[in-house]
Amino acid sequence: TWQQHLGVNLTGPMLVTHAALPHLRESRGNVVTISSIAGLRAQPYQAAYCASKAGVIMLMKSLALELAADGIRVNTICPTFIRTHLGAQTLEDPEKRAWIEDKIKLGRVGEIEDVMGAVVYLASEASALVTGTALMVDGGWTAD
Repeated sequence: TWQQHLGVNLTGPMLVTHAALPHLRESRGNVVTISSIAGLRAQPYQAAYCASKAGVIMLMKSLALELAADGIRVNTICPTFIRTHLGAQTLEDPEKRAWIEDKIKLGRVGEIEDVMGAVVYLASEASALVTGTALMVDGGWTAD
């Protein structure tokens, strides 16, 4: 489990970003990765997941510093629990769903569209001066 989480969640974004560097330098493009609020808030029995997502945040902050001179922006999105097929079983459990919704101050589970809006913003010129940030899309979960 440890190696799987680190491989997919941390090594994967590093390898993709590295492979894209020639194109990014030529186009002065930008990188947007997905982390999680679990990269900022520990969760019981999720140490590997939390460590991998925290690693993504720091990897992208470091790359933002390294690549800024090339005009490449690097940012991360940290969503709350988002309704996907992977989380369906969790949401079907009334106790788990209530716990999640209690943590999300806006009182609802996130939708894919909530993350899409953040990606569009960070990939666009509307965020031309934004780099090295971890944007919370969490309904207020991490605000307290």
